[in-house]
Amino acid sequence: MSSREMTPRPRSVAAPSFDPGAGESPWRRALRSLFKKRVAVLALLAITIIYGAGAYTFLDAFGIPTGLQDPTKTNLTLRRPIREGELLGDFVARHGVSVETVAQLNPEVADEFGPLAEATTLRAGTQLVLQLDAALQAPSSEHWFGTDRTGRDLFSQTLFSARTTIVMTIIVFFLGSLFLGLGLGLLAGYAAGWIDQVIMRIGDVILGIPGLLVLIVVSSAFRERWTDAFTDIDNFLGGSFFIDQGIDHITLLVVALTFFGWVDTARFVRAQTLSLREADFILAAESIGARTPRILVRHLFPGILPWIIVGLSATFAGVAGAEVVLTFLGIGIQPPTASFGAMIADAGGIRTFNLHPHLLLVPGVTVAIIIFAFNLLGDAVNDVVNPRGR
Repeated sequence: MSSREMTPRPRSVAAPSFDPGAGESPWRRALRSLFKKRVAVLALLAITIIYGAGAYTFLDAFGIPTGLQDPTKTNLTLRRPIREGELLGDFVARHGVSVETVAQLNPEVADEFGPLAEATTLRAGTQLVLQLDAALQAPSSEHWFGTDRTGRDLFSQTLFSARTTIVMTIIVFFLGSLFLGLGLGLLAGYAAGWIDQVIMRIGDVILGIPGLLVLIVVSSAFRERWTDAFTDIDNFLGGSFFIDQGIDHITLLVVALTFFGWVDTARFVRAQTLSLREADFILAAESIGARTPRILVRHLFPGILPWIIVGLSATFAGVAGAEVVLTFLGIGIQPPTASFGAMIADAGGIRTFNLHPHLLLVPGVTVAIIIFAFNLLGDAVNDVVNPRGR
């Protein structure tokens, strides 16, 4: 046997493998997986643009110029004379305006005639400012989204309506989903017994209440008192910030949505808590004498947090849709506060849509993008958090 045959051949050694995800935290790995999904990226981009545009209008609330037109100010410039002995009701019908519009644009009329009503007799020779050329304009370089029937800029209304949606979705999420839903759900699932029974029975009672009927009653009975309370606060502070920004209307709707919205989150969190309640790390924490608040916050909450993030998208989409529906029905955000529901309600019927489709398309498409974006983002996050459930 030759020496070449007796010499052992070197074994081939496989190159060491390198996992770029090794050593990453679970959160960073989840984000990397999420951003690989085009649908999630597009949804995040849409949400960022709309919410960023709405957040820009917060500068106006603090007196910083934004370059946007006042969404509550009509853009009416032409004047029309009054006939001898003409009633205000006949005048507004002849020119297609409203008593409120005349009063808003002509404070001197209210000062001269007192409280305006359709039966008010106007004096001959009085000039009233009316909307003509500024109303119902199509999108242009001056008005990117066009104008409505009172000459208001729809682009400014859209941005200020997005601000209303931002405020409502964030507050309802933190109060309803995180504070009440998460807190009561954790407590019910971990404590069990009579505490669980009391919390869940209260939730069952709330779900059995006809929410729309209650909102109508609350809106009719308490809205004026609610507004008066914020007016008193403004008077005490020496300004009109709360009323000017529509805080009275927004907070009343937030309270109503929070009251009805925490139950589903609490039930979901309770179910997840029950599945983790007998886990080894929970039993270990109990064995060393950890108190209930510490177990809930330090041990159970991190295990449920990914599912809360999944539910965040559903909450935001649901609140945005609820605001539109309730405002459209007249029991949500009230004018002059800008909101998508008010824009859709002001768009008119099919006849107006055929002549001026931008009145409905602008708010309708924006709301549809918000709702679909949050739902698509929630599905993508669920795929990352729960790959087995796909």
